[in-house]
Amino acid sequence: MTLDPPADGSALPPSTDSAEQLREQAAACRRLALQARTRAGKKGLEGLGDHFDDRARKLDPSSQRR
Repeated sequence: MTLDPPADGSALPPSTDSAEQLREQAAACRRLALQARTRAGKKGLEGLGDHFDDRARKLDPSSQRR
């Protein structure tokens, strides 16, 4: 009996590339927040940036960048 990993890659270890991509998304959200026309828009984009940073930290806890 052999156990093959799922085809979707969910059993693979997290990639630092993925964490870096999430950090790039966070930075992009924060850049957009600077151009937001409303306070709600700015707050929403900053919150989304925080979300991406949190996910990146979970994938790559050795790199505590902020």
